[in-house]
Amino acid sequence: MKVFATRVWGFDPQRWPVITFGLEGNRNLLLQGSGPGDKIVFAATQREPTPAPLQGRLLGMAEIGRRAVDTMDVVPKEHRRIHDYDEYGRFRWPKAILMVRAWRFEPQPKVLDVLASQLPYNATPQAVLLSDRDAAAVLRLNAIEEILPMTEALANARLLDGALAAARPTTGPTPSTWVGSAGRNVNRDAFTYALRFGRTNTWKIGHAVDLAERVREVNWHIPPEVVPNPWFPVLQQRWPDEISAHGMEQRVLKLLERYRTEGERVRCSEDEIWMAWKAAIGV
Repeated sequence: MKVFATRVWGFDPQRWPVITFGLEGNRNLLLQGSGPGDKIVFAATQREPTPAPLQGRLLGMAEIGRRAVDTMDVVPKEHRRIHDYDEYGRFRWPKAILMVRAWRFEPQPKVLDVLASQLPYNATPQAVLLSDRDAAAVLRLNAIEEILPMTEALANARLLDGALAAARPTTGPTPSTWVGSAGRNVNRDAFTYALRFGRTNTWKIGHAVDLAERVREVNWHIPPEVVPNPWFPVLQQRWPDEISAHGMEQRVLKLLERYRTEGERVRCSEDEIWMAWKAAIGV
């Protein structure tokens, strides 16, 4: 199990059952670097707006879900605070990952009473991976589970996480390892992905070792001055090898066969994509 950490202004999973980020890229880094059952620890900042008694303390922990969401689709307006918006009225944390479970530490210790050193600077905008020593120390803390709001999205997230943890087998044609003047090794982490074209109902299903690079590739010839919202990842699942990632890709495409247009593209609703995604994993 991997344990990550990030800095926050507070920890209230009953109202905010999400792990939030200011940038989509930072959100995707955690999705790509984590797997089912991995955890993230929330460390309070040492200044306002974190309440003074909580500053510099480890507040709690959550199990990282596998579904990316927009924070404002999950956190209602009445649960957002004035300091969640910048001076221009823009929401600070628009991108998120659903929590599957959450725990509050009791007591909430100071960071340096548990971790070997302070978290690095980039733990504020991103999530950072803890060392084995720090992860073990965190997991020994007394943690009381919080009751998360049982929305449909959270219920689906728990089902998806359980199915992925079971490491279900894959089917279909597979990539192969080869060696030549340049080599390719399929025995490395890879991702099955679903990209959406802007806010349309056009999707691209595929697999890649480097998802960020693949997104750059598919958007390379799209002029941003004409199409301001090109392809972007909505769903992604990490696998231990390309064979597994390719197998899931093929199952998703088969389930969406009647919606296929050209190549790996389909035209259907987000709900239909989500249903096929769960079915391809085995939920």
